[in-house]
Amino acid sequence: MLVFDLAGSIADFRNAVNKIEGLEFLAELLDEETEPDDDFHLTRKAEGRVDGGVGRSLQLVMSNAKAAGQLVKLFNDWVANPKMTFQRGLAKFRTAFEQLRAIRRWGPEDRILETGLIENWKERLEVVGQYFSPVLVEVELWYRREAQDRRHAESHLTAVILESGGSVKSRSEIAGISYHALLVELPIQQVSAVLERGAEAISILTADEVMFVGPCTPMSVTGPGENELISSAVPIPSEKIQELPRIALLDGLPFGKHDCLAGRLTIDDPDGLGEDYEAGTRFHGTAMASLIIHGDLSAPSKPLDRRLYVRPIMRPHEYLQGIEHVLNDELFTDLLHRAILRIVGGEGGLEPEAPSVRIINLSVGVESRAFVRKMSPLGRLLDWLALEKNLLFIVSAGNHSQPIYIPAADALSSDDAGLAALKATRSKSRQRGILPPGDALNAITVGAIHADESGEIELPDGVWDLVDTDMPAHYSAVGPGIGRSIKPDIYHSGGRVLYSRPVINPGDSEVQLQALNTPAFPPGTMVAAPARGGSSNALAFTHGTSNATALVTREASRIFDVLEAGADLGDPSFPAALYHPVLTKALLIHSSEWGSRAERLRQLLDMDPQQSRRELSTLLGYGAIDTSRLGNAATNRAVLITGGSIEREQRHTYQIPLPQSLRSRPEWHRVTVTLAYMAPTSGQLNRYRGTNLYFDTPDKKITAGSRTEAEFHNARRGSCQHEIFEGAQSMLFGPDGTLPLNIECMKDGATLKKGTHVRYGLVVSVETRVETSTLIHDEVRARLKAMVQAQSRQRIHS
Repeated sequence: MLVFDLAGSIADFRNAVNKIEGLEFLAELLDEETEPDDDFHLTRKAEGRVDGGVGRSLQLVMSNAKAAGQLVKLFNDWVANPKMTFQRGLAKFRTAFEQLRAIRRWGPEDRILETGLIENWKERLEVVGQYFSPVLVEVELWYRREAQDRRHAESHLTAVILESGGSVKSRSEIAGISYHALLVELPIQQVSAVLERGAEAISILTADEVMFVGPCTPMSVTGPGENELISSAVPIPSEKIQELPRIALLDGLPFGKHDCLAGRLTIDDPDGLGEDYEAGTRFHGTAMASLIIHGDLSAPSKPLDRRLYVRPIMRPHEYLQGIEHVLNDELFTDLLHRAILRIVGGEGGLEPEAPSVRIINLSVGVESRAFVRKMSPLGRLLDWLALEKNLLFIVSAGNHSQPIYIPAADALSSDDAGLAALKATRSKSRQRGILPPGDALNAITVGAIHADESGEIELPDGVWDLVDTDMPAHYSAVGPGIGRSIKPDIYHSGGRVLYSRPVINPGDSEVQLQALNTPAFPPGTMVAAPARGGSSNALAFTHGTSNATALVTREASRIFDVLEAGADLGDPSFPAALYHPVLTKALLIHSSEWGSRAERLRQLLDMDPQQSRRELSTLLGYGAIDTSRLGNAATNRAVLITGGSIEREQRHTYQIPLPQSLRSRPEWHRVTVTLAYMAPTSGQLNRYRGTNLYFDTPDKKITAGSRTEAEFHNARRGSCQHEIFEGAQSMLFGPDGTLPLNIECMKDGATLKKGTHVRYGLVVSVETRVETSTLIHDEVRARLKAMVQAQSRQRIHS
């Protein structure tokens, strides 16, 4: 494996590589920027050399000895004569050679970069010492084009593993995401060797077939003890339950006999996990099912009227009481792939178990270090399946439980401690990044805000509430996503967490803030819980991004209800069911905003005004959803929705009808535009997103407003562009009373084939204060009806 270390990124480098027999382009990976020097720096025509870091890309090419020799010779010939003529098809190498820092082999350090392997192994030895216990690692191989090359690579690598005393526990190939991986068990001595002598010390990290090696770190959760629960009857209305599920929950096995869940679940357990899953240990799946069906039980609302499909992918820990963990005897990516195919695509040639499912809730993930520069296999899998199976994945951003350390001088009062904690988590934001599969572009990734329905709480001495209500919770992972895209997409209530007042000893320069776990007492979101004594009405208070994700999934189902019910009589029809998943994604994000959180963070963190919007985009995503704005409009707000399919290098133009009551009136108003789509992707590490779907900035004279909230460039880097335009000047629009909106589809990175359609959902809302007008909804509705009728007459006439 050869690495071209380039200053910048070379377009069509892959095509040049493939012109040399024996070379196979595999991937491009962005590297960290470097300081400019005399050889590599940025220039502008008018100014010449300018300051600024120089981007780097690693072009990864599989080679045989003959081809490598040809490549080196070509480079040496060019060095001797930079004006030489390149053979046909190889001219692209001239540009590469001009920006080439080095040609080198893909080495052991590359294979563990950003996988968290070394950190995980150090922690393991600190906890268990040299106790003779093997370790599990996930080994991702380079995905070769030809099946025979993949077989040969796996065979050779397996021999290397066996010679080192290891074994292969499972394997997986998923062509749709260019994924080829092994789950490998290694002797503990291999861990010690790497920590003592470096990555080159063991053969698996020097094997050419290996792309990355990371720890096998399936998520684990600890449930409350039996004495930490409360029992209370929750009124559950009796109603007819629809048998066909819309939502699939991939999680732990729920306690199906709980009063809140009885008769509402369809449990599919093909692995027979329920045989050894004691009822009292079924905490996480029970909690997530409870939140999806009922919401926060501190303020229960109408339960969902459909069955919830549940596929257990967790089991109780073999030795530790009260702990559940994701299955760790197979590759998690492969487990999810098979589980999702079983639901909607059929597994092993069988009929799908629940083809009616359109939403998949994933409140579980992996606990490995967050990926920064490359997509995780889990993220790639969800992106591919969302497109192929037309599914909406709602995924938790991940929880970070690292201790928060603050200066001892700031631990004298809760106000000072709260500000210090906020600054401490901000300084560690890189270590608190999104956890897989929350990096998926096509999924809605959910973070948690410090909120729940348990109301005001009288705190005892020594207990602090350090986070302002509705602000991001300290445990919630933060963005950005791949390519500095907006992640998490949205935030929702994850449950409040209290902290114990730290004890300050003489000489302490800093102290640790300890989060309290009080499942029998508020705050937190109230959920159904299993009880070991056979009780069917146990409850607990809990928190996490998992909770927020389950609550968002519940709201997504409510939106589906609205879309499936269709438009009112006489109104234009709603988009077809094909667009409901992507339109639900758009509507959820459309309801979100930063609100007062942005200004609060700007003040508390003393942000640079020039940089604050970009940083706030990583801390807040698109903001927290406002459930009161989901699935309905208001007299002072009109919401327009549509769905469509577009090809590369096409433009769709929409004429948004505007309310006459806002014409030429200098009153506050807001225009919000949300465009969500299911992006085609490739298996490449960097050239990943296959298309860039975006809308141009609407006419400023008509909107009479300025862009607020999310940073413009970041908003275009994912698969959803959500922008808010606010103003108080007069909206100036012509006699047709519309706002033109152009949607463009351009290729981006990986090639989007001509003729390939991309599904999208578009939501536009126009609103003003109630004091200004209560006619907005009716005016836009009437105008839209007239436009549709006119178009229908035109089609009939033509």
